[in-house]
Amino acid sequence: MSKRVPGSRLRPVADFLETVGFVSKGDKKLLDHAAQKEYFDTIVERYMKFCAHHSKDLDAALTSLPTSSSNDVTSNPAAAQPSTKSNPALREAILATSVTTPAIFSQRVHVFSIRLSIRAQHPPSYFPSLRYSLDRLHSKAHPLPDCEVKEIVSYLILDYACRQNDMVSAFEWRARARKEYGFQSQTIDNVLAALMHDNWVVFWQAHKSVDSYVRAVMNWAVGRVRRQALKAVGSAYLNVHVSWIVGGCTGDEESWTWEKLVEAEKLGWEKEGDKVIIRRPKPRPPPMPRA
Repeated sequence: MSKRVPGSRLRPVADFLETVGFVSKGDKKLLDHAAQKEYFDTIVERYMKFCAHHSKDLDAALTSLPTSSSNDVTSNPAAAQPSTKSNPALREAILATSVTTPAIFSQRVHVFSIRLSIRAQHPPSYFPSLRYSLDRLHSKAHPLPDCEVKEIVSYLILDYACRQNDMVSAFEWRARARKEYGFQSQTIDNVLAALMHDNWVVFWQAHKSVDSYVRAVMNWAVGRVRRQALKAVGSAYLNVHVSWIVGGCTGDEESWTWEKLVEAEKLGWEKEGDKVIIRRPKPRPPPMPRA
């Protein structure tokens, strides 16, 4: 954000991050590595301040970042938010100077961008970087650390499975990662199996056990899992205890209430005391009189 010196009639001092444009549009400020590093360090510094300021509810703060004119966060890049977001102009400049920009710096920028964009729930910012990091930045000459390879692969598999609902690609990438990177993850295996078999119990268990980044990718599937759980309960029971259905079907009894669940899923079930009446048994016909 621009600022003005108190008591001065001079024009506001332009924000360093906002003065940088895209290389493809003729801006050359970030073609120098020293400028790239200064730009990135400023982004990281502001991000840390943002996290500290919103420490009590960071997830909500990140997911509320502004998007472009369309509200569909899955298909549109977010509007510039220099204080918290890794500006795409930096990534474009790094790609344009890939021959001269140190590989370690490129890796650092992409991994940071992936993590931040995942927490902000913005696939157009993180999904291309996932593929690029594995296909281009992770090389024999400059390999990514094993822990980061596993991290990126996990995000990629889960994005296919949870956000894109493309289980074929998810399993293909798991097989490829096992072969090329020696990838193994019981958590990923559990999530894929849970989605394939509509096992919401296992899905919620995994959802609670993972870190905030993995959970953010899994969050793309929570609505689907919740509705599948409600559908299964509705076809199997006449009535259930309200706490069982709220906690079991949402995986988060602390954040959900019966009233909130009814509104979100447009449930037509009735609540009587502590019980939810899914359907009432049909009355039995009276016995036939004996002859």
